[in-house]
Amino acid sequence: MKRKLFFAFLVLIPTLFLYGCYESEVPLSENPALKVDMRLIRSWISISDENNTKGISLLLRKFNEYEYLAAWKKGEDDTTVIARGFNTKINNTNIISLQNIESFQEKDRTYVFIKYAFNEKGNLVVNILSDDYADLKGKKFKSPEDFNDFVKKNTSQKGMFGDSIEFKLTKDIRFEIDL
Repeated sequence: MKRKLFFAFLVLIPTLFLYGCYESEVPLSENPALKVDMRLIRSWISISDENNTKGISLLLRKFNEYEYLAAWKKGEDDTTVIARGFNTKINNTNIISLQNIESFQEKDRTYVFIKYAFNEKGNLVVNILSDDYADLKGKKFKSPEDFNDFVKKNTSQKGMFGDSIEFKLTKDIRFEIDL
């Protein structure tokens, strides 16, 4: 159940029903090597449109010099999801390896991958690595190096990342976390 909740914000957005998120037991890099992008350390809310009227509240905080603590919830859902993440830069693309940290079970601590950039308005734009991408479907990587090499070769391929979700800054938000 917690695993499903972790990925709730990824699949509750109707535009992402066509694009499932790719889960991996390994991140894109063995250890966090890039410092936290301080532009991300904010409170964000997804920009509503016809497909996303309730919005996603997203809180990103600096956990240490190299890692983020992320918390989010979707609209009226009171469940808060927490994760840890760190940056990897591949072909000038910023990608966060985001790991579920709600479970004590190692098998539940999988990663999803979020490509991010900022648009001309200063809004955060994210795309999720898609398990519908043909060359990735059903593929399991044995090491971060193998996974990184694969992403490096395919980063610019159409369909590798799902549709964009745009977030704007919001006032500081608070979440309740049930442990």
